[in-house]
Amino acid sequence: MRYHLHDHPAFPGLLSKEDLYSLVDRGSLARGDLCLDTLTQRNHTVGDIIHDMPPPSARSIARVNRPAYQEIRADADFPDEVAEAPEPDEDEALEPGPEAEPEDSVDASLYTPAGELILHKSHPSWLLYWKPLLLSLLLLVAAGLLSQIEMEFAIACLLLGLALFVITWIARASRDYLVTEERVELIWGILGRSSKEVRICDIRSMDVYESGLKGLLGLGTVDFSSAANAGIEVQFKDMRRSHEVKELVRQLQRSAETSEP
Repeated sequence: MRYHLHDHPAFPGLLSKEDLYSLVDRGSLARGDLCLDTLTQRNHTVGDIIHDMPPPSARSIARVNRPAYQEIRADADFPDEVAEAPEPDEDEALEPGPEAEPEDSVDASLYTPAGELILHKSHPSWLLYWKPLLLSLLLLVAAGLLSQIEMEFAIACLLLGLALFVITWIARASRDYLVTEERVELIWGILGRSSKEVRICDIRSMDVYESGLKGLLGLGTVDFSSAANAGIEVQFKDMRRSHEVKELVRQLQRSAETSEP
């Protein structure tokens, strides 16, 4: 139970995603109505929250009965009595009307496959791969110099430099650091994707390390541990804004504690 509806006195308490979906399915709630996520303190439309929900089961029943009404946004201005639309003439009914414009689709990149809102997503810093990047740059410079002497060697250096840069880019892009509204997760791999995660509510220790030259360049490592494991469960290595990520997770923990009854 984490969502609170705005301007709905019939639903004063907290609702879950299943409750919202059941109310919309029964016609007791509009997808355009606004609700507050008590964990992140952000406003969303009901449609954004339940867009990935499967069809409700036969046992799914809204906890509050309410008669169905025409779907109108809660923040829209409308009169107390909505006039009924006049029935179209027979000639007008035969004429095809304009096609309805599709609704704005929700950006899937903002959510995980499980439907959790992604609050932070990053990769290791490019500075972690300075050695292959430097070698790639030297090969490109050598290709430019050799182009005046031997074109075959120049082409070989050029291809090697570009291939090394592409491999470095793939290695960096294959490692993702995610912070959602419910968990922190490390995902790595190219062909096969592996992951390690720990729930926000289970995190008991967060350590940030910034030292040496990497610290001067703004790179840090964040270690997340829980009470169930003595070691480090998830590690965000050599990333920028490491302290900001720690404060984000700390804020999510405080929001979860205040929302608990």
